[in-house]
Amino acid sequence: MANAARSVDMDERRDPPPDGGRRPPIRGAATLPNAQQAHLDYSGHAERCQRCRDIDRGRCDQGETLWRAWNEALDDAYRQLNPGRP
Repeated sequence: MANAARSVDMDERRDPPPDGGRRPPIRGAATLPNAQQAHLDYSGHAERCQRCRDIDRGRCDQGETLWRAWNEALDDAYRQLNPGRP
């Protein structure tokens, strides 16, 4: 039984715990596919825009434009993956 307890002890994390502070976002060198970039644009706007954040108020003009661009990018991606399908 003592060996079973020791094997559990050996599996414990030894690295120091994270500091808990916010780290800067990682900037990649690659570009995102159109649908992902459009979603990032829309969601970034929706997080900052007071009207777009409130589901009962609907989207502002810019939010609506970004939402439509995101949906068009999704439709384009679907058509590329499924040629000949509606």
